[in-house]
Amino acid sequence: MDSKELRNRCTGALVGFAAGDALGMPAEFLSRDQIRRYYGKPISDYLRAHPGHANDFLPPGSYTSNTQTMLATAECLIECRRMDPALQAEALLAWCRDGSPPRTPSTANLGACRHLASGKPWHKSGVFSGGCAAAMRMPPIGLVYCFSPDELTRAALDDCIITHTEPKAKAAAVAVAYLTSRLLRSDERSWPADQILETADHIAYIDQDFAAVLRWSTQITHLPPDEALFEIGTSSDAFEAVPAAIYCFLKHPRSFSGAVLTAVNAGDAPNSIGALAGSFVGALSGLNAIDKRWQDGLENIDVLIGVGRTLADILIEPQKSVRHG
Repeated sequence: MDSKELRNRCTGALVGFAAGDALGMPAEFLSRDQIRRYYGKPISDYLRAHPGHANDFLPPGSYTSNTQTMLATAECLIECRRMDPALQAEALLAWCRDGSPPRTPSTANLGACRHLASGKPWHKSGVFSGGCAAAMRMPPIGLVYCFSPDELTRAALDDCIITHTEPKAKAAAVAVAYLTSRLLRSDERSWPADQILETADHIAYIDQDFAAVLRWSTQITHLPPDEALFEIGTSSDAFEAVPAAIYCFLKHPRSFSGAVLTAVNAGDAPNSIGALAGSFVGALSGLNAIDKRWQDGLENIDVLIGVGRTLADILIEPQKSVRHG
């Protein structure tokens, strides 16, 4: 794969994440029926959240704390050229202190940041939570460590335990990073379900149940979304949100709109599920897979593209050295 295509896919992964997050933002905490009741129809574009919603102060196209913490991770990787968990902890604490007003941050992230603020070190600040918020920070790690699976796993676990120490949260974090890396390296002959099965094998030592639900998600793509997502669950628990995103992605592996609109209309944690599904499509198919109108209307699109290109450059440089060494 040439440098241009790597940049295309890295930017696609980040923009796809943020766009999926922003499309799901007004539906966060709502059930499938409530989405239709408040907005009159399934979500198909950026919307302002209904009055009284926790995100009702955000304009259409705004993302949530998912993208804020994902970008904090990306910027840490850019500064250090690797995962430095102490610096990452500082970045998360700065996000918590400076984010005004807060964009529906997870309780686990907030609890961990309180621990950090009280002086606890990064490896003792995490809380025993199985939520998906740590997994939401992982796409940049999957990009930077694309060709180094062992280092990827260590980086993902180090980042995860800053906020989340429960085994399923750890398995979800490594799974998102690893799957992102595999999709980034895919070609037209690759079948995404095989990469998800490989991801399940990779994280089975962390949590066998999580590996099993990933394998199961590859077997139910024939089911309609209402049925499949009811079976998987769409809460913010990592055990539901990550497999739900994988189902939406597998249902429409090269269609951003298909995967993400399936995700954001499912209810419960649609911004998280939509962000991951969008990132997976972007990593596989690149920035051009994301509808131009959703790129144009997305908060900080230029920043996202710039960060994606810089992450790609970090990935490309060692490959150049190998070729020319």
